[in-house]
Amino acid sequence: MARFFVVEFDEPGVLAKGKGSRNIIVRLTRVMGKLGVPSEVLPFADLMARGAIDDPQSYVLLHYNELFVVQNEKVDWLRARESEIEALGHRILHSVEHGRVVGHKIRQNKVLTAAGVPMPRLIETGSSFETAFSNEVSNAHVPVQLVGNAAELDPDRYNTEYVDCRHEYEGEMWHVCIRAQAVGEQVLFSWVRAGREASVHTRDTPVNPQMIRYFHRLVITPNIGRINAIARGVKAALGVGLYAHDILPCAKTGQLFLCETNFKFYDGNHRFHMASIAAEHPVPALFDGRKVTRRMARALVQELDLKT
Repeated sequence: MARFFVVEFDEPGVLAKGKGSRNIIVRLTRVMGKLGVPSEVLPFADLMARGAIDDPQSYVLLHYNELFVVQNEKVDWLRARESEIEALGHRILHSVEHGRVVGHKIRQNKVLTAAGVPMPRLIETGSSFETAFSNEVSNAHVPVQLVGNAAELDPDRYNTEYVDCRHEYEGEMWHVCIRAQAVGEQVLFSWVRAGREASVHTRDTPVNPQMIRYFHRLVITPNIGRINAIARGVKAALGVGLYAHDILPCAKTGQLFLCETNFKFYDGNHRFHMASIAAEHPVPALFDGRKVTRRMARALVQELDLKT
């Protein structure tokens, strides 16, 4: 019988901050159980104490923050824990090798571009460019820079060709991006975020249902096929996982580019930020924890072809 575990770590520099509330994760495992796949969330030490398992369909999802692991040089530490889990007979999701890619923006760009996922062109030493989007290599929610071609780029930063995502709403220009929550190649939800600056986060997005619905119709509705294709490409390169894809809708060409992806169970920040307009939001299911976890669980069962 298939089994599914979410394994947590207490090692400093590895903790899975920002990946989804524990309530959602526990609810997911409960729904998996109702679908016939015994599942639970437990610490690494508890899993190890149970010993070996004779089940080719026992999956362990490593719950960690890939950016922290790369920043804090914890790759080898986590690789050792992964090997111990595999030695017991489990199969791994969110492996350390994939985490090294997801948690390092330059590696991620190279790996996913090579796999055919449309991403902004990486600007390396000696490359020509008009405007560069410059970000930290392994970090989130930090200031970014737009750098003109007369300036010198810092080669230690993540530098890509700037994708102009400024779209107009009621006479004002907004930087717009798409966030897509996916399990493997299955996109569960897609929604828009908008802000005044080129780096857009949930907290930047006005709680304005008319604006949000307008941008949803503009950049998501006609691009569902392209969003799904990006999710398929990420899965092909990095395997089945729980992802948050940040996608750039270019205002000049209409093309979509994957800005970056991250491991993520659920974006609770968006739910809380937009709670007052949940009924008017174009993705109302995003605000219902039951619907979210049912979609996640069903997608995991299908993506992993679990026998229940």
